[in-house]
Amino acid sequence: MALIFLLVFAVMAATMFRSSLTSVQALGNMQSRNETINAANDALDKVLSSADFATNPAVLTAETNKAPFRLDVNGDGVNDISVDFPVVTIDGKAKAGPRCLRVEPVPKSQIDPDSEQMRQCSGEDGSSHSGLGQQTGSGSSPVNQGLSGCSNTEWSITMQARDEVTNARVNVVQGVGVRVPTASVSTCE
Repeated sequence: MALIFLLVFAVMAATMFRSSLTSVQALGNMQSRNETINAANDALDKVLSSADFATNPAVLTAETNKAPFRLDVNGDGVNDISVDFPVVTIDGKAKAGPRCLRVEPVPKSQIDPDSEQMRQCSGEDGSSHSGLGQQTGSGSSPVNQGLSGCSNTEWSITMQARDEVTNARVNVVQGVGVRVPTASVSTCE
């Protein structure tokens, strides 16, 4: 009888040990996933801290994919995670890098001329928009409702992080809107 109890306890101990290993593996997988997401978010922050993603996305994409962002997670001097721009299909077009979704010229009426950041927008002469928005008010002087020299743009930026050790792979997508000079981004491709 004692032998049977010993056998039952041995089976229970083995089962508990196995289930604890499964929990440790699940926690390790979650940690690897979180590390790759954090690496992708860090890379996104670096991309967004520069205006190049909106004004020159092709160069930014080429430079980033040529030399991806790298991160050493465990401090051993070897880069564990690399982050770059994957090829993403939007509206039937497969392309890597920041994707412009929409460009909309900003009317002069929406520009605060006292704002230092917006002086570049209201400072243009509007010659490329000749005659647009000219209205006659109730008096005899025209009211300029034309377009400014800036456009509101909306972007979708996808970064892919790969952990070389655990093979964890995640895509992080960030949408962002930014106001840029119209000459730097005339249309979305």
